[in-house]
Amino acid sequence: MTIRKAIRVERPPEIVFRVFTEEIGKWWPLKEGFSFGGEKAKDIFIEGRVGGRFFERFTDGTEFEVGRITVFQPPHVVVFTWKAPEWEGQTEVEVKFTADGAGTRIELEHRGWEAGPIMQKQGQGYSDGWGIILDKFGARAEAA
Repeated sequence: MTIRKAIRVERPPEIVFRVFTEEIGKWWPLKEGFSFGGEKAKDIFIEGRVGGRFFERFTDGTEFEVGRITVFQPPHVVVFTWKAPEWEGQTEVEVKFTADGAGTRIELEHRGWEAGPIMQKQGQGYSDGWGIILDKFGARAEAA
């Protein structure tokens, strides 16, 4: 199974890419349950380089590394690994930013759910979740 989502934002790719990567902590819906820290959710970061971390920092100062950046090509694409603690393996998230007139088309693909039964079961929930997350992102990017 591969999750695919796409949205379009009326801003140029350079701005949209920056909002997605550098400003992720300002729009990611941590407090709405999209956090590995639950009640301890505080902030989320993408370190903008290959090998950089995609991670959360909790209210107690501890951190959880969701994954690592494997491709970082501003303003076109960012790819990172994603692994929940209980999963049998890691998945990969690819986000492409393509100029579309005066705006940008954002295409997200989250793949690698075949590694085990826990991951296969959780995949559908992630599909719904990415829809919510991209809506939050789109609203923030439009305002940038």
